[in-house]
Amino acid sequence: ARHFQGYLKLAHLYGDADFVVVPGERLSFRAAEERSGDLALRLLARGVGKGTRVGVFLPTGVDWVVAWLAAARIGAMAMLLPATYRPPELRRALAIGDVAVLFAPRAMFGRDYEAFLEEAVPSVANHGFGAIFDPDVPHLRSVWVRGTSRPWGTDPDQARAPGCEDTVLEAVEATVTPADPLLVIFTSGSSADPKAVVHTHGAAIRKIQPELGMCLPGSFPGRTFCAMPFFWVGGPQDLLGAVRGGAAVVTQPRFEPAEALDLLERERCTSVLGWANLLQQLEADPTFPGRDLSSLTVPQATFSSRGHPRNLGMTETFGPHANLSWFDYRVVDPATGADTRPGDEGEFLVRGFGLMAGFYGKEREEVFDRDGWYHTGDRGYIEDGQIWFTGRYSEMVKAGGANVSPVEVEQALLSLPAVDQAYVIGLDDPERGQVVAAAVVLAPGADPAVGDPEALRQ
Repeated sequence: ARHFQGYLKLAHLYGDADFVVVPGERLSFRAAEERSGDLALRLLARGVGKGTRVGVFLPTGVDWVVAWLAAARIGAMAMLLPATYRPPELRRALAIGDVAVLFAPRAMFGRDYEAFLEEAVPSVANHGFGAIFDPDVPHLRSVWVRGTSRPWGTDPDQARAPGCEDTVLEAVEATVTPADPLLVIFTSGSSADPKAVVHTHGAAIRKIQPELGMCLPGSFPGRTFCAMPFFWVGGPQDLLGAVRGGAAVVTQPRFEPAEALDLLERERCTSVLGWANLLQQLEADPTFPGRDLSSLTVPQATFSSRGHPRNLGMTETFGPHANLSWFDYRVVDPATGADTRPGDEGEFLVRGFGLMAGFYGKEREEVFDRDGWYHTGDRGYIEDGQIWFTGRYSEMVKAGGANVSPVEVEQALLSLPAVDQAYVIGLDDPERGQVVAAAVVLAPGADPAVGDPEALRQ
């Protein structure tokens, strides 16, 4: 398809079939197109359009999908903000991403998120109606919260203005090109600030075609259980695949094994998308042996002759990259940049059509070398034409599928009055790969209760 709007029209093939299923709510393909189109008109009426940075800070679910599709249809740049962020992390990401419009929930995970937002951007607490202006987040102009109780909030259900009709939406959609940014995914950076990975419409939509051999289960007919949050790369790729192939994406706002098994069983899921540690949690649930999961096909994990797992994909490659017809691989000595001998370990380099357009706010020369290679920082080697993962060259901790910057965690700990020194490392863990561990030195005279390990974890 030339642009996202044309691609989304394929939803007419699937009509009232399930597109997204979460506990207590379903979204059909037809409803996804109608609701996202309506929200797109409301955004256009408020001056949001091509190139506007739209932050999506919502729990995985129906509202997340509608907000993302609405932004994509008008060429806005969707900034996918992790729902796991704490207020300081959200404030920093809003500034790094130059976010102008923010979609946020009124409540999430049992917490008042309007109060959360006022903690993240303190100036809005005393802000009345109208545009927001705050030097800490200088581009932020509005926060959209359904059913908002705050004067600074914009209720998306009340945002439409006269004169913005379907013909305007169609005209805007027709200007969206494959070269335009589709989404930005935030991932921890080695220097503590998150990296904002940019993917274009063209690269993302081509990447989910099954013929290329690098797609996720959503690209095939069936009902896929997505245990990955939508704000990380697996979620958007599975959703785009489902728009193409008509699959239902079954998911949860937050992974919980017993509820996940209920959904797998009730929805007759045919596939599961998730990190190995999540699948282990499903099998460890005491109700697992009695479940009817006969509809499910779970692929077996593959390992090299040395027992290492495959490097299946990454945020920067919009998911899987294991096809040498479309991606180029190199393994080099990180000290010299010279290619290693076949089978020897080194740093994994990758380039290809599905590679990110770059990092938001970074020049190309800061991201890629002169020949277009992206240096991943991953240690690995090539065997049978595949990259096998052995670890990281950076200090980054890979815990349960998430890259965690030790510096970022250290800075958070050092912001606490009770902490004088903090040192963060990754420790091997059989379920999560690694866990984040911290050694701290309390400040002289610190209250022991405030410096209690559980208090510091919170």
